[in-house]
Amino acid sequence: MTFDIVIFDLDDVLCRYDLGARLRALGRISHKTPRDIRAALWDSGFEDAADSGTYQSAEDYLAEFARRLGHPISQDEWIAARRAAIQPWPDMLALVREIARHRRVALFTNNGPLMKAGIAEVFPDAAQIFGADCYFSFEFMTKKPDPESYRRLMRRLDIDAGKAWFTDDKKSNVDGARIAGLTAHHFTGRTGFEREARALGLLSA
Repeated sequence: MTFDIVIFDLDDVLCRYDLGARLRALGRISHKTPRDIRAALWDSGFEDAADSGTYQSAEDYLAEFARRLGHPISQDEWIAARRAAIQPWPDMLALVREIARHRRVALFTNNGPLMKAGIAEVFPDAAQIFGADCYFSFEFMTKKPDPESYRRLMRRLDIDAGKAWFTDDKKSNVDGARIAGLTAHHFTGRTGFEREARALGLLSA
């Protein structure tokens, strides 16, 4: 099978995502406990709503983030806290760069408008590799694993779903992609990903 595009999730595929580190960074800004921050922003459903398109501008998202945090926070501070939560995986990034020599590659992540605005600062390697082909769930008014999120992405890309190979660390997101017609790989580590990519001819033998 020949694919026209290879699509990657971000966190825990191209980097390790550490929510605890992010909560601690936000705690240093707000002088609140990580537990209270998580309750206000994650357990409350706010971040899920943001990923699903409730806030369409970085400014609106950040204002509500600050309100729920109970402390003013600048865009630069938010970006710094988000950056503190990731540890890039150079081996995976090298494989993506190799694939990008022969195929169009794209990023599709469950995130809101401030992550889109700050991707070049949060994760410079990803911004450099994917360029304009960085897509965030809020843009599609729904998030993975909803199959409709993938259908809307494919319409944006103007590529048939059957011509896309998608990789995500969450099995539910892989299942949603397959329902939408994409071929999908459940990421559990670089070795398995590389093996399948080579079998599909996306990496040199």
